[in-house]
Amino acid sequence: MKNLIYLLLALACLAACVPVQVPPTIALEKDALSAQHWNVAVLDLNYEFEEPGTMGITKYQSAGRKGGQLIARILSADLAELPNFTIVDREDTDKVLAELALQQTGVVDVDSARKIGELTGADAVITGELSDYVIWDTVGSTGSTVSFSIRMIDTKSGRVLLNASISRARPLVDSFANVQLTCKELVDGIKNR
Repeated sequence: MKNLIYLLLALACLAACVPVQVPPTIALEKDALSAQHWNVAVLDLNYEFEEPGTMGITKYQSAGRKGGQLIARILSADLAELPNFTIVDREDTDKVLAELALQQTGVVDVDSARKIGELTGADAVITGELSDYVIWDTVGSTGSTVSFSIRMIDTKSGRVLLNASISRARPLVDSFANVQLTCKELVDGIKNR
């Protein structure tokens, strides 16, 4: 009996350490998204590199300077699996962004989305922000956190067809695997809406 009580206490402590995962926030115009086949240009997410730091007993550092680029690449691959999405070639998109001088600023408004659409043949542009891309180490545990939001802008009408955000802290998971899992989870959420 005494061992059972210790086991239950240990399980309760372990359960308290596992973060609660809130479902991704997804707002989309389902009728518009399913009404046609979409050629989509996925842009790098804006990301401000974080310097290493400490928060309480937790040490953290950015998992890489190119986090926004990594997420765009993985998100592109996952979105390409949706039946009515075709992803515009990345080289074509990068050339257009360089011409429009948008790679440095990362700012994409309705007018620049329209220009990207005209020059790449994209019906929509996906852009967004990466707010957390860190690996962390705390007493007895390591892990990573990935948090980002995206929006899909119709290049003809300027309407926002999709707005989504997700944040995942995963103990014992490296940053790259966390990005893969988080992008897949977000795209699955979009697919199942």
